[in-house]
Amino acid sequence: MARHIAFESASFHTPGHKGRLGDNSSAIPTETWRQDLTELPGLDELSSPTGVLADLESRAACLWQASETMLSLNGASAGLVAAMFTLAARGSTVLVPRNAHRSVIHGLILSGLFPVWYESVWDDDWGIWGPVLATSAERVLTRCGGELAGVVVVSPTYAGAISDIAAIAHLCKFHGVPLIVDEAHGAHLLPNSVMPCSALSAGADIVVHSLHKTLTALTQTGLVHLGKNSSIEPHALRAALNLLQTSSPSYILLSSIEQTLNTLEGHKGQAAVEQLLCYSTDLIDTLKTFPELVVYQPRDQIDPAHILVKLRQAEPQVFYDFLTSQGVFPEATLGKGTLLMLGLGTTMSDLNTLQSALATLRSHLNQLLDESVVSARLHAGWRPPEVIQILSPRQAVMMPQEVLPAHRAVSRVAAELIAPCPPGIPLIVPGQRVPEEILKFASVQKLKVVIE
Repeated sequence: MARHIAFESASFHTPGHKGRLGDNSSAIPTETWRQDLTELPGLDELSSPTGVLADLESRAACLWQASETMLSLNGASAGLVAAMFTLAARGSTVLVPRNAHRSVIHGLILSGLFPVWYESVWDDDWGIWGPVLATSAERVLTRCGGELAGVVVVSPTYAGAISDIAAIAHLCKFHGVPLIVDEAHGAHLLPNSVMPCSALSAGADIVVHSLHKTLTALTQTGLVHLGKNSSIEPHALRAALNLLQTSSPSYILLSSIEQTLNTLEGHKGQAAVEQLLCYSTDLIDTLKTFPELVVYQPRDQIDPAHILVKLRQAEPQVFYDFLTSQGVFPEATLGKGTLLMLGLGTTMSDLNTLQSALATLRSHLNQLLDESVVSARLHAGWRPPEVIQILSPRQAVMMPQEVLPAHRAVSRVAAELIAPCPPGIPLIVPGQRVPEEILKFASVQKLKVVIE
């Protein structure tokens, strides 16, 4: 890109801004406009890379120890949809966890696969889904028939819980089905580092990463990896990914992937993840000095980049709003907690600022508890209802539909997906029977349903 920018003296190619500002009021730096290039000589083609982009994929595969890696400019979402599409040739059903991201549902809609829902550990103290137990996975795998196309697992979860992927991968191989791991929140789990074991090292067939959640690439970047002994055919996965990506990729996004790989390779990468772990340990130690706060700890492993914390006897939104009033912005409220996310860009200054905000919290504590006690009691003990799947998601969205007030949609078959993001976990899935609980815990006024 730098070579082309230096050499080009006149542009008669897309994009139309020609590397120049449309006007002088733009907040985007001039250099960014210059870097917004197209598939010019030397810049390769994303749909079938053979040059610099193929080199990026090869470097990423080496870094995460994959047999093959493909670039995604539609984030981890495109990778998960492509994985579902690829599975469709192997069977008619797929095991899907209750805390799957909505992009998995999009993949079911496009592929026509029927979801067999299973539950990871539910943590009532926090109101969130935790890890998948290998024993639970074994029970579900044994119960399913030969039409099973694959198994999906989310690890780490949005709250940071890590499943025993090695045990689950062993079970999947025994039953002859591929394992797809949504590791969007775990791209920093580099092999042979201080971080917990990555899903690729543990034997997963397809692993999907987001490169902006904890790493340094720009938002919308991702990777799709094939495991060393994956049963998935690479050309089929590439073809599925090409269905979902633009034919005019952003080279600004692609260059941010290159810069991220530069950061992660060699001793620099090991040092970066070690620093992230140190910051996480320091922050957790600091949080534990405040008796008003509780830090989430799942039954097995926790990812250091995700720290879920709650203010005792208070609704999470109150704690979230307090932090933002101090200029400290968490990732989200999640269940009964507030999620703090670290990344390779985290600095000691961030931790010091948070600590100052927490010191201020003590002087406001009684007022905050008084404001939240009623609301906290209202949310106590709620668990998402079981999904009763009547039709496949694809069947439901393709059938004749009508839009009804939410109260009249109860017990009807849903024809749309309701999955607020973050975290993007479905409340309503196309093809499921609409539960009565949706009226109480989802701010849905109208709902599209299948005409029966």
